[in-house]
Amino acid sequence: MSRACDELLEQNSLLQQEIELLRAQLRRHPTGELQIREARRQMDELLETTGGHTPFPAQAHQQASAY
Repeated sequence: MSRACDELLEQNSLLQQEIELLRAQLRRHPTGELQIREARRQMDELLETTGGHTPFPAQAHQQASAY
């Protein structure tokens, strides 16, 4: 079980790095910042609709709301 958790943590770390790279690329695009704001608005609407419960773990929600 510990090995599986370590693998998941490693995959999560790689995904976080990829997200950061994609976000940086998106911000360089002329409409990128607008798309980021729209995604945040949609996340906020989802949170309101679901009463603050998302299909995401709490840590992912905190990271998403940080952007």
